[in-house]
Parts: sequence; C-alpha cells; structure tokens
Amino acid sequence: MLRLLVGATFIYSGFVKAVDPWGTFYKFQDYFQALGIHIMDSMTVIAVFMLFGVEFFVGVALVLGCYRRSVPVIAATMMAVMLPLTLWIAISDPVADCGCFGDALILTNWQTFWKNVVLTAMIIWLLFFNSKCRCLIIPAFQWMAIIVTASYIVVIGLIGYIRQPLVDFRAYPVGERLIAETADDDDDAEFTFIYEKDGMKREFSEDDEIPDEDSGWKFIERRRIASSDESEKPAEQKNLRVWDKDGKEDVTDTAVRDEGYQIIVMMPDLSKVSIATTWKINSLYDWARSHATDMIAVVSGSPQDVAEWEDLSMPQYDIYVADDTSIKEVVRGNPAVVFLRNGEIKWKISLDAMDVDDFMSDRAVGNPMRYAIDSKAELRNLTLIYVSLLAVIIMLSYFVKERRKWWFAKSRKS
Repeated sequence: MLRLLVGATFIYSGFVKAVDPWGTFYKFQDYFQALGIHIMDSMTVIAVFMLFGVEFFVGVALVLGCYRRSVPVIAATMMAVMLPLTLWIAISDPVADCGCFGDALILTNWQTFWKNVVLTAMIIWLLFFNSKCRCLIIPAFQWMAIIVTASYIVVIGLIGYIRQPLVDFRAYPVGERLIAETADDDDDAEFTFIYEKDGMKREFSEDDEIPDEDSGWKFIERRRIASSDESEKPAEQKNLRVWDKDGKEDVTDTAVRDEGYQIIVMMPDLSKVSIATTWKINSLYDWARSHATDMIAVVSGSPQDVAEWEDLSMPQYDIYVADDTSIKEVVRGNPAVVFLRNGEIKWKISLDAMDVDDFMSDRAVGNPMRYAIDSKAELRNLTLIYVSLLAVIIMLSYFVKERRKWWFAKSRKS
C-alpha cells in the first residue's frame, strides 16, 4: 500500500508538471528570484523536463515494481532536497505555493511541507522493504518500460511547451468566456504604481506622492490590489483586465469584443519577444482583416517597451497592456494566440506552433477553426498507446516467467 501510494503521488506530480511545463518554468523563476539566483531560461527548461521526467518514472517504477532497490534511493534523494526546501518555503513564504502539483491541485506552503514529511517517512520504509515486492515486469524487460515511459511523458511535455497544455487547469479553458460577464467594477479598486529610476523599481500607493517624471522617474505599470473579499475567492477566478498602452485606463470592455470573431496576440514579456516574429504577426493581422476578424495585442511591458515594439514592428493592430501574471493564466507561450468567437475562447496556441510563416500565402488556413485541436482526444490516444505498450510488456514478462518455470520444472523431472 505504501509503495502504491508513493508511486501514485509521484505519477500525479510528474504528470501535471509535464502537462504544463510553462507553469513549472514560471515557478522555477519565482524560486530563483526569491533566492537571488539568475539562471538562463534554456537551463531552466532543461531542469523542468528533468524534474517531471524523473518524478513520473519513479512513480511508474514503484507501481510496476521495477528497479526495486534503486528507485527508492532516487525518491529518497529527491525528498532530501525537497523536504528542507519546502520547510524554508513554509517559514519564509517567498512564493504563494510551491507548485508541486501545478495548477491542478494548489496546496498551502505548510500543507506541502507536511505532505513531504509523510512521503519521506513512507520512502524510508520502502528503502528497506521495497526490494521484497513482486515485480510486474521482469528485470530483463524493464528497460523497455523506461523507454516507453520516457517517450510518453516527454511527448506530453513537448506538446505543452511548444503548443499548449493538453489539460488546462487554469481559469480560461477552451469553451469559457475570456472576460466574465459579471466582471468586478473597478471604480472602488485600489492600485499601486510602479516607477523606475536608475535601474531601481519602486511601488507607490494612491496615497503616496507620485514622483515627477521630469526628475528621472519612469512609469512602468500599475497593478490592482485585491481587496480582502477578493483574496478569499478561489484562485481560478478570472482577473484579466486590459489597459491602454500607457497603463492608465481600463479598456477591457471595449478591447475584448463580445460579438464576432477576434484574435488576441498575447505576450507576457514583450522585452523577450524576438523581432523576427513581427512579420508573422503582421501577416496574421492581414489575414484577420481579410476574414472579417478583429485583432489586437495584449502585452506586458513598460511604455518604453511598447514604444520600441511599435517602432520596430510598425503594427496596424491596437496594442494594450495587462499584468504578466494574468496573461500567463490565459495562455502559455511568448507570444501566443487566442481566438474568440462572441467572447468565448475557441482555441489557444503559441505563435511558433502555427504552421505558416505567411498567413496570406497559398498555404494559409482559410477557416480559423482549423487551428482548433481536440486536446482531450489527443491525450486519451497518447495514454491509450502508452498503457497498451506497458500491458504488452507486462504480458510478455508473464509469458517468459511462466515459460522459465515450466522449463525448470521439466529439467528437474528429467
């Protein structure tokens, strides 16, 4: 029972991270920022894939009884890192949640720590007794299970990283409205204003004296402060608000349309968007205009970033700004595209995953719904293939094991 419980926990943890590798990537960045560490994005991506790959493999190996001595050692090594880390997180509270189960199951920092205490205790028991459990796959075929498992979880991770998560655990899945019909009234909302001077950022409340930009302070953005009532609402509440490109006026109701088709190009970090994508975005705008589809861009960046983008890309579409966290809640990727019909999300995809560089070429897709993908069916098919291959390996192991028993029994009789 302990082996199956620990295995199921590792499978679940690895799977939800693989489904949404961008979410884990953002959580890693939060950790590094809290620790004052700077690591290249490419190295962080590699760490994300290694983490969910090892977690998922450990879980599957425990459930199937593979590598009965080495797998508990790997699990114990991971917990030797995670247990003190989650204790530090629970005490210092540098991030809202550890992200152990992604957006699928959000635990408080103390809940995460005590969960790891229980897991560590069970893994210590497995260090001594896991080698005595029965294995469903004989050692000669366990390498096959590794290859099949690694292929399955990496493919899911690549789809989530390159395109979009196969399962959307956030507040904006396909089929939901992008903006809630009963959006909160911001007349009484409070905001903080972020200014920068000489590379130093500082927040000012509405009661503070706002600095004069002639003195060297540069306005970066403003952020809405959640009220005490809102802080008690569930995390999946829609909170996307769109502002003009100066970040001073809420234009959500006019920017996001309730009727007709609309394409929204979202960029959670405008400063990191390659200028090479401008041709594709401008071509997408030409396609949208020729197909009676409105198109806007919602970005996260300072007024200076927006001005530089406009100088370099010469966009004809309107540009609005939003909080980077809100954009990341809607869509993964930088940039990414959201297609709305009457205000409802019909599909989401990263720009790089769209299969044409020039949307006005002969290869361009005419019907925008051609980009809609049945992610649930895709995940179901991948999982069915994976489980079927594991079942074949298990049956093959059983056949070989029974054949050996028969051969040894026959040898003793002879």
